[in-house]
Amino acid sequence: MTDRRLFVSTGAAVVALGAGVLAVASSEPAWGVLAGAAGVVAGAAGAALGASLQRSDERRQTAERDVERLTRELEALSVTLDEEVRRARAPQTPKEKAEHAFDAATGLFDERYFAVLVQQQVAAARRSLRPISVVIFEIDAAPEHDNEAGRAQALTVVGDVVRRTLRESDSACRLGDLMIGAILEDTPEAGAVWAAERVRGTLLASPIGDALTISAGVACYPTHALGAAELVQQAGRALEEARKHGADRVEVAPEV
Repeated sequence: MTDRRLFVSTGAAVVALGAGVLAVASSEPAWGVLAGAAGVVAGAAGAALGASLQRSDERRQTAERDVERLTRELEALSVTLDEEVRRARAPQTPKEKAEHAFDAATGLFDERYFAVLVQQQVAAARRSLRPISVVIFEIDAAPEHDNEAGRAQALTVVGDVVRRTLRESDSACRLGDLMIGAILEDTPEAGAVWAAERVRGTLLASPIGDALTISAGVACYPTHALGAAELVQQAGRALEEARKHGADRVEVAPEV
């Protein structure tokens, strides 16, 4: 477009010059009129060309400022990403890893991992058409557990029993104040009840079995629930049912 306006402006100027020369040489008014008209056209085209060049210059300056701004933002983002990568790759001490992943009182996984582990196990069970079970243990209330030190001691003992009793393929996490949730891979209802009773029996056979007991609620996928959240809820309801019938008891969720 700029080249076209330049051509028009130059052409009109040449015509105006030629018409002016002819007007002077021939003394014809018509050539003077033509020269004037061509001059007007040349002036208009020149003005338009000047305005176009100015707008192009403004757009160029704006584009340059945008490029500079974007460059600064990309550099800042690069610095931020480099910092995040550095932090992610920074070595952690065993103590830092343990503090991040495990509960100090029970030695089991922290509560934050329970929901994720249940979801992962249910998804895997759905793909492989295998059952999984969730068992929620709760320490039965006792006067010696009313203070923080007593609860911590009870959790330490029960956590140790759970770790020693369950299989390596199973997962266990601390839940809430006096609860532990276990996820039993490839385990139907009967196997989950057996595992819960084994944990309960191991605790009873320990030196403090007379003073420390647990109750448990069992739920199995797909018998009692088809989703992760529902499976945990069903295990919780089974635990509530065990509580209704007294302490030191294992109950199974009703079938859906």
